Amino acid sequence: MSGTTEKKLNFVSVAAMYVGVIMGAGFASGRETWQFFGIFGDKAFYGVIIAAAGFAAIAYMIGYLAVRLNTRDMGRIVCFIDNRYLSEGFGYFMAVFLFTTIISMTAAGGSFLYQQFGVHRAIGGGIIAILVAATILGDFDRISRLFRYIVPVLFVVVIVCCALVIFSDMKQSGATGGFKPSRMAPDWLIAAPLYVAYNMMGMIPMGATASLNAKSRGHALWGSLFGGLLLGMMILVLVLALQKDMAFSASLDLPMLGYSVRLSPVINILYGSVLYVSIYSAATSVFYGFTTKLPEGPHRSRIILVSILIGYLLGLVGFRNLVAYMYPIEGYFGLVVIFMITVNFFKVLLGGKKTGKKGVHEQYD
Repeated sequence: MSGTTEKKLNFVSVAAMYVGVIMGAGFASGRETWQFFGIFGDKAFYGVIIAAAGFAAIAYMIGYLAVRLNTRDMGRIVCFIDNRYLSEGFGYFMAVFLFTTIISMTAAGGSFLYQQFGVHRAIGGGIIAILVAATILGDFDRISRLFRYIVPVLFVVVIVCCALVIFSDMKQSGATGGFKPSRMAPDWLIAAPLYVAYNMMGMIPMGATASLNAKSRGHALWGSLFGGLLLGMMILVLVLALQKDMAFSASLDLPMLGYSVRLSPVINILYGSVLYVSIYSAATSVFYGFTTKLPEGPHRSRIILVSILIGYLLGLVGFRNLVAYMYPIEGYFGLVVIFMITVNFFKVLLGGKKTGKKGVHEQYD
């Protein structure tokens, strides 16, 4: 960590880092929320409870482990076995999964401009790729400033737009059930944990780094918990909005963008802008986790740029397909990661693991 970023983040800023990781294309657009929650009708709300509790608990454990072990390294936070090679290997394996974020986010950027303006998908995805590259080639201070300023705006606009849909006079335009879920997430009891699991992997490096940069241990831990609870609240509001017209939600790649069109042209422009920035923020934050495993050196920037280019090209397959198939696969792997983090958390909590070079009391005087 650079000295310019140490101990600058209060608990709200820490929470914003967690929210910014998740508030990407699938979240703000409503696509993920529909696929993993809304599609199941009334049972979706049981899934929302699972997701809210899961995000809050996992964010708290990430913050605690980062502070207690004085590390942002994914392998050390996840791996409960004290073996450097195993920890490093698992960290690199996770980095591969985080790399897939640039695939899905550039695909989402392409879907956005195509649905909104009829622009070729390659252009929208290319803009996201360029923005991510420009930000990632900076440092964590640049990313944290970005999140402190834009995440509160994104949060308010998404909540307000959802509220307008919920309290509007829109009617169901078609079926209210019988929608086909992903074969890999066929019911709410499986879908909700998978949703938490694949999103959680992006939270680890960003949440850990934010916790280490918090003003105090209290700001780190309460901020992590608050961020998880905010995510649960946002899922609930999105589900309520998406179920306003279930047939309509099921028909679109980016359903909340479609609802904004039905509300008014002004809201559509505003929400569209927010959605595109959300895609950018999520792509930046999760891809940052991938870059934390890249070695320092003269070729690091070149590796980052080539990785973004490869992800962009793979993202041309389309956003809807990625949400339906790639996300659940990542979710199943994420369930293993959640188990490992939980074991590691209790191991460290009970004093079974030593801290890093700086103990928690030294770091937060």
